[in-house]
This record gives sequence, C-alpha cells and structure tokens, in this order.
Amino acid sequence: MQYLILIHNSPAVIDLFAKMSDEERAAAFQVYWDVESDLQATGELVDSKALDTDAQQQVTRGADGPVVTDAPLPELTEAVSGYYLVDVADEARAAEIAARFPEAVVPGGMRIARIWTDADFAANT
Repeated sequence: MQYLILIHNSPAVIDLFAKMSDEERAAAFQVYWDVESDLQATGELVDSKALDTDAQQQVTRGADGPVVTDAPLPELTEAVSGYYLVDVADEARAAEIAARFPEAVVPGGMRIARIWTDADFAANT
C-alpha cells in the first residue's frame, strides 16, 4: 500500500527548531536524510521532496479564472513543507516512519494518508 507522509511547518514546529542548539538542529535535519536512506535501502521509498513554504500560493476560482494570492506564512498557520511517498505493508509501518521525524513531537506535526487505488475509486463511484 502506498502512503503519503506529510511534513508540516507550523508555529509549533518553528518554535521547536528555534529552541534547539545548533547541534540539535543539525541532528534533527539529519533525520530526513537518514529516513530517506533507510527507505531507499528497504525499497519502500517511492518519492520525497521538500517544498518551499515561503513561495506557496493559494488558488481560488474567480469569475474570470484562477485568482492567485500569497498563502499565509508558516509562522501564522500550517503549511506542507515536504512529503515522503512510501510503498509499505500497512498503515502501522507508515506511522512508524512518520514518528521518526522531528515534527512528530509537536501536536498535529505529522499526517499520513493512504493513496487510493483504482479499486478504491471504483468502489466509491
């Protein structure tokens, strides 16, 4: 089963990293590379990317087409800052991976979502 593990940047996450020493912050950032390396070694990694939280845009449908505005900054709200797409045995394994990230210690810091298959779509149409 494929799961998307979402990394969020929020005021709580920003505060968490701000309170870290330089050494603690370096160790926290190393976790992302360690997880990616481990997932590559097990064959569970499908894809992973970091997202630019400062350049995110909100899009709404206007009368004359898309209306694009700056998204709120992570200092004010929550923004998706990255993801890991994994192919794992079950939800428990996806949760185990998500719990490794530094954001997992703050309320609402990590989310996982199962990727729907063609069978899921067929069953829900």
